[in-house]
Amino acid sequence: MEKIFQNIKIESIATALPKEILELNSLKNVYGEKVVEKIIKNTGINSVHVSPKNKTSSDYCVAAAEKLFEENNFNPSEIDGIIFVTETPDYIVPHTSAILQERLKLPNKIITFDINYGCAGYVYGIFQSFLLIATGYCKKILLCVGDTPAKVVNVCDKSLKMVLGDGGSATLIKKFDSDEKFAFNFYAEGDKKDKLIIPAGGFRIPREDGVTNILKFDENDNGRTLENVFMDGIGIMNFVFRNVRRVILETLEILNLPLESIDLFALHQANFLIVNHIAKILNVDEKKVPFGASKTGNTTCVSIPLMLSEIFSGINQNLKKVVICGFGTGLTCAAGIVDLSETNILKSIQI
Repeated sequence: MEKIFQNIKIESIATALPKEILELNSLKNVYGEKVVEKIIKNTGINSVHVSPKNKTSSDYCVAAAEKLFEENNFNPSEIDGIIFVTETPDYIVPHTSAILQERLKLPNKIITFDINYGCAGYVYGIFQSFLLIATGYCKKILLCVGDTPAKVVNVCDKSLKMVLGDGGSATLIKKFDSDEKFAFNFYAEGDKKDKLIIPAGGFRIPREDGVTNILKFDENDNGRTLENVFMDGIGIMNFVFRNVRRVILETLEILNLPLESIDLFALHQANFLIVNHIAKILNVDEKKVPFGASKTGNTTCVSIPLMLSEIFSGINQNLKKVVICGFGTGLTCAAGIVDLSETNILKSIQI
């Protein structure tokens, strides 16, 4: 079913990163010079931001939201909905969005819920926000998207230790009189769920000492336990290369937009190789498909707003038609067409 949205505006975007930075070159003595240089070359990533033990996804979302309120001179009491997207929540119970309501001093009369999502999570969060506003239930929504994937990477897994980074974001979305149209498109292949997974720790495979925390090494000498994140990089790339172009083109068809009318393709910042390849198979100018994660790494669901903050803060006048597209965990792909030409995109902060 196709749904076209109108009368909605993405007011502002803010992001926050850990102040702790892991320079990949510092790992040459750990993993070997050739391994580190190869990963830097293939991914385009030189450093990642890694949160300490006492900081969670919600901490970075709070910092981003407070920066957003301050810079936009916005009164939080006007917010009537908060959505939190993450794969690394504060607790199993309760949901983190309720905690954010209290920490950000938002109204008690508010709808709060979490979305458990990874790489495509920002697009899903924007879509859910649009739905709530389109129904008339909400007028102003705070979308918080944060993740700390570095916490679930085993230090012996060199392939992910040098790729995944932590952070959080806040996006203010509101009802707004406008003729601009927005559309979304989604795709999933749940049979490939094992391509990106933390096998143990949920209720399917509970943690068990001596069973799920046993370190094992694969054929590429990457070590992890069942409690750590596993990623089949080749499997995910195959999924991306088969589906992302089609999902984006189908989204454009909903609004009858030609490919050349798009000002920016804001893609999930998995790595430089993937982002650059998507630009080529779309046959569009690579300048319209930027890679902005060289200093931050792959921050999963945070990567799209973070890229916008890193590259487009204060210079969004030419972003009338923007494709946002996330892909990965699930395995899923989500795309949307939005207008960022009047969005106040703030430079990322570090805490």
